[in-house]
Amino acid sequence: MDSLHAYRSTLPDKPPNRAGLARGLGAFSLAVGATQLVRPRAIARLAGIPHGPVTTTVIRALGAREVTNGVGIFARPRHPFPLWARVIGDAVDLALLGLAVRSARRTRYGRVAGAALAVAGVMALDVIAARRAARSKVTQPILYSVTINKPPQEVYAFFRKLERLPAFMDHLESVTEHGETSHWVAKLPIIGTVSWDAKIIADHPGEEIEWESVPGSKIKQRGRVTFARAPGRNATEVRLEWVLGLRGTPANEELAKALAKPQAKGDLRRLKQVIETGEVLYSDASEHDKPYPAQPARHGEHKHPRMFVSNPPTARKGGAS
Repeated sequence: MDSLHAYRSTLPDKPPNRAGLARGLGAFSLAVGATQLVRPRAIARLAGIPHGPVTTTVIRALGAREVTNGVGIFARPRHPFPLWARVIGDAVDLALLGLAVRSARRTRYGRVAGAALAVAGVMALDVIAARRAARSKVTQPILYSVTINKPPQEVYAFFRKLERLPAFMDHLESVTEHGETSHWVAKLPIIGTVSWDAKIIADHPGEEIEWESVPGSKIKQRGRVTFARAPGRNATEVRLEWVLGLRGTPANEELAKALAKPQAKGDLRRLKQVIETGEVLYSDASEHDKPYPAQPARHGEHKHPRMFVSNPPTARKGGAS
């Protein structure tokens, strides 16, 4: 359990739980929406609007919208989309109240004004909750992990030599170290070949490496890799945290997921292969982008780098030595 505690202690603190306001607004949406669906005339009287067939239909339609928003918020309380949908709905409600004041003679202006103030107040809360959700969505890094059957110091030592990274990170063309900074060249989906400079901002041997791109880079990224002993055995839990952005956009989780989520997972799997077996294993199919004859690639046709790292076996066949 000590190793498990040590692993957890290397992780960043969890972000504060800011979903309480969102869930409260979701519950409010469900309550108001259900009332609008079941008692539309009561809602009309409360708002000071004369009720009729058209008013009843409109209020029930608004109730269905509120219920939908409430369900969406409870399904994804930390996502900004359903909260911004509530903000748009509040604007529609205010517009309808203004229309009711102009078009109806029997409108009770005092009650309509009170309803408008209430909607405006709820709208302010919706905007606050939506902005909180948007900020937390931008700053939360994506997380990947893999267990490697080697001790943390050995895994860290391999990863720390940045020029080795292209051997198992397919999107990287090269990494060149220049003192405290390094120059990265990568081929990304859709974007094509790009390059940027990065610097290491935290380096604790055997525990973690953290880096970020230097100001002015085309690629904005911040990443952190932690190395912790796996509970109960001499293995390493490798955990990757990463946000990505392009010039003009802040580094965020969504862009990292859209451009590099499968790639990052594959990189960690290949890191496990190269450290445990000494090489990255590719099938014959991985050497070709299009259909090809069922035959091995000829000499010189391999598009993936072939490397071998001296790696003694972790066990012997036939019993204990």
